[in-house]
Amino acid sequence: MATDPKDVVRAFVDALNRQDWDRVGGLITPEFTYTIMSYHLPGAQTPMDGETMLKVLPEMLLALFDETGPQLELTRLVAEGTSVVAEAQGSGFFRDGSPYANRYANVYEVMGDRVRTLREYMDTQHTARSFAAVQEGIRPAEHRP
Repeated sequence: MATDPKDVVRAFVDALNRQDWDRVGGLITPEFTYTIMSYHLPGAQTPMDGETMLKVLPEMLLALFDETGPQLELTRLVAEGTSVVAEAQGSGFFRDGSPYANRYANVYEVMGDRVRTLREYMDTQHTARSFAAVQEGIRPAEHRP
């Protein structure tokens, strides 16, 4: 029996939310790529392989967010074949205690029981402003997009 691609995405997001990097690694294919689809964030538009993502993502999360990290709440999943589109609400707290909130629409390509590609769409202007403010030590105004 084939694995439902939506179940693979649910498991992947759950592992990200728990910061279970071993599980995340087990849920991606060897040729996995992660791309932030943005013109406004440094490094975006350049696909990141799985090994790099598993190194960079935890470091970034530890630097910016409190110990719980950002959380994604899946609000809608639509699948066609091996493609899954996920709408999600992101939330969390930065290390300085200020809130983070963003909306996401991510496109996953699932092969068998693993994610092959992830293309992440979000309000990149909001993300850039929030991240810059936290990195500069300025407490961003509470803002919910």
